[in-house]
Amino acid sequence: MPRPIRVALVVALVLGTLGFLAEPSVAGTRVDPVIRNHMTGWVSRTGGFHVYRPGATARLQVGVWPSFAGETVRARLEWRGQGRSWRLLDRSNASLNRDSRAMFEVRRVPEGFSFRIRVRIGATQEHRAERSGWSYFRAR
Repeated sequence: MPRPIRVALVVALVLGTLGFLAEPSVAGTRVDPVIRNHMTGWVSRTGGFHVYRPGATARLQVGVWPSFAGETVRARLEWRGQGRSWRLLDRSNASLNRDSRAMFEVRRVPEGFSFRIRVRIGATQEHRAERSGWSYFRAR
């Protein structure tokens, strides 16, 4: 398991306060988090879309590296009908667990609409903001 960035930041700050020269590029740099996500429970894939049965629950599993346990990730869910543009449907928050993972669920996916979801983690003193790519799904 990777070493949490908080430990590395504390070591750099302690070295700086003890009078040792810490590299400015290490002591003042925030890391770029990496967000990995994948959808589960789908029955097939077509044209870049994960396909679910009508009424099924679509689950998006999210993992963030390095570990930022306890921080909040935000999901944005959008939908569109045939020939329409993407529109916001919902926003949701989840806290990362000790393994820096979270899960979002879309229950009772209706037939006839396309959906996309992505996850974002906000900037803090330890890391920059980052967002995942879109994950597309629909029921058929």
